[in-house]
Amino acid sequence: METVWVHTPSVGEYNTVKPLLELLKENKHRLVVTYSSPRAESFLKGQKIPDEVVHLNIPSLAWGKDLNKFLNVYNPRVFILVESDRYPALLSVKVEKKFIVNARISGRSFKFLRIFRGFYSRLFNTFDKIMCKDRKTCAKFRSIGVNPKILTTCGNLKAVFSPKVVSPPVQLKGFVLVAGSTHKGEEEILLSAFGEIKKKIPSAVLVIAPRHPQRAKEVLKIAKGKFPTLKTLLRSQVFTPHFEGDILIVDTLGELLGFYRVARVTFVGGSLVPIGGHNLLEPAYFGKPVMFGPFVGKFSDLEKLLKEMGLAYPVKRAEDITATVLRIYKRGATQKGSLEEISKRILDCYKRELFSLL
Repeated sequence: METVWVHTPSVGEYNTVKPLLELLKENKHRLVVTYSSPRAESFLKGQKIPDEVVHLNIPSLAWGKDLNKFLNVYNPRVFILVESDRYPALLSVKVEKKFIVNARISGRSFKFLRIFRGFYSRLFNTFDKIMCKDRKTCAKFRSIGVNPKILTTCGNLKAVFSPKVVSPPVQLKGFVLVAGSTHKGEEEILLSAFGEIKKKIPSAVLVIAPRHPQRAKEVLKIAKGKFPTLKTLLRSQVFTPHFEGDILIVDTLGELLGFYRVARVTFVGGSLVPIGGHNLLEPAYFGKPVMFGPFVGKFSDLEKLLKEMGLAYPVKRAEDITATVLRIYKRGATQKGSLEEISKRILDCYKRELFSLL
């Protein structure tokens, strides 16, 4: 069984490349995943797909001392770099096949690479294929001297999303608004908006799933204090197949996708406060309108995709949320294209480009 080495700097890159890891595993490859961010350790070592997970520190990636030890121990035939780590020793590793997937170059990195284009073009040209997330990225690689024959545009792997569990966890009646992965400071804004929405849409039901479920009781207290006459419960307090109340606070794990599936409108948290946002594609996969705040830097690429699909609804305050929900209630949302189809097209491209050379 040949060894495929996949370098994912941190958790985000691992989640991005996970669909390819699953395919490699299905094809009986031995997977060794490396990471450079110490913060990723507990998460990555809990993953079941890799056969082994190894930490490679930044000095090793830059200068190669421990990297050479790693190569001697695992002797990988294939190296797959995810996205953008550009340490000299890492880029210059000598293995039989080398690839970069979901390749990207930020504006700041592009300026740096252009200054040292002679050095970096030689390193990039040692790869068999560089699969870019978009055409602009491929154009940047060409402009610094990378051979166009090894460049191809497959699309953003982050857009590949295929949920396995999507059954609604509890039946909800009425016009359902689901706010997922919320953080402290966002629930108050959502509840203020919901109070106005409820005046116009009496059947409205709000589901709030805090990013950290241990905050659910705190959110429940806020909701009950704001709306003492509305029926508000924790998800764990619902023992029947149907929820007949007004506000449901999710204190369980693994059910958010099911709630997104039955929603009429959604909100993705970590975006009204400076967290950087969470996965905007989860509700969009089901064709749901997605509201989000201005802090979505971690998912700016996905924001662009949602706008192209007609599912993006940026908001900044409670009044925006109220107006957006009422507008969707009256006019509906117009979806352009299917995220399921986009996911399949992108993944098919990576499968074709990668597996044809393995």
